[in-house]
Amino acid sequence: MKILFVVSGIGYGDATREHANILALKKKYPKASIMIAGYDNSYDYFQKKYPTIKIRGYKLPGKSMKINVWSFGLRNLLLPAFWFLGTLKVRLQAFNFIPDIVVSDFEPIGISLARVLRKKCIVVFGFDPLLYKEYAKTHAVNYKMKIEAAYFERVYNEADLVLIPTFKKNPEKHLIYTYIDPVIRETPEQLPSELVLMKQLHLKKKPFVVMLGGSEFGTKLAVHINKIACAFPKESFLIFGGDLRLKFAKNVSYIKYTPDFLKYLKVSKGVITLAGQKTLTEALVFKKPILCFPIQDHIEQILNAYALQDFILVSHTSSLKGVHFALGEFIRDLDFYQKKIQKRTFHAHGSEEFVRLLELTLEK
Repeated sequence: MKILFVVSGIGYGDATREHANILALKKKYPKASIMIAGYDNSYDYFQKKYPTIKIRGYKLPGKSMKINVWSFGLRNLLLPAFWFLGTLKVRLQAFNFIPDIVVSDFEPIGISLARVLRKKCIVVFGFDPLLYKEYAKTHAVNYKMKIEAAYFERVYNEADLVLIPTFKKNPEKHLIYTYIDPVIRETPEQLPSELVLMKQLHLKKKPFVVMLGGSEFGTKLAVHINKIACAFPKESFLIFGGDLRLKFAKNVSYIKYTPDFLKYLKVSKGVITLAGQKTLTEALVFKKPILCFPIQDHIEQILNAYALQDFILVSHTSSLKGVHFALGEFIRDLDFYQKKIQKRTFHAHGSEEFVRLLELTLEK
């Protein structure tokens, strides 16, 4: 069995999700051959783990908490040409690796290559068209969000199978889309006890972990938290991700990237994050209270926050005053949000479901 994974490199969420899927696949099929096509963060993440080739991908400029659609358009104007060249590059570099199936997220190269090779393509991504329609009935949807939704649906329509990891407890069945549980790398039970981890990580007290992901979108959030941390001297904050060059407050620490993030997550008091599905999933499975700041106009993140609004604290403002208010509320009502999370059991068996559905697709 030979499988090519085409993975977005905007952040680390898509890479870590597909890595979990690959590990589940290799567990059942140890002799399966894996190749990765990625760029930026996904290329860096996979290049020392599996045979990995570099492709051209999206550029999402800016360090604010919203998508600049005009800047995005200018930065990606020539991307269709690069997608075509990228497809050829993948095919040439993988000359001795003709996959039996292609797995992609929202990268068109995956679908293009599958067509060239006359193979099937499975798309795995968190955007839920049905949830979007539900959201649009009661919330304003601007043209940026409409464009994103239309683009994702178009990618979905070109795939042979669409797998959508979902937070819904009982997702409705659909003829085109198949819902699976969210994907997680490790469960809390697979890690050492909190006492052992506190010693391993050299932590004197439990921190709030702030996950920015691999993109620059969370930079503004990190800057604000660093400024207001002094207002909460009894708390400690540990920021992960982004590319920060700040003078940090006394109770703020920074780790750009670590494969041990889940260890820090297990001993944390709570999670402050954007609304990427991977971090939200991990925090929910680890039963951690969540303060979430979805990126403005980022339709997938907005829908993730919408799906979980009954269990987590969501703030749609990233101003200094707004972050200060939300953080104060979060810390004050931490026990309240902890109880909310405890009441709901979140399953994360998505990787096992992915393997089963990949098998069925190959058999057809």
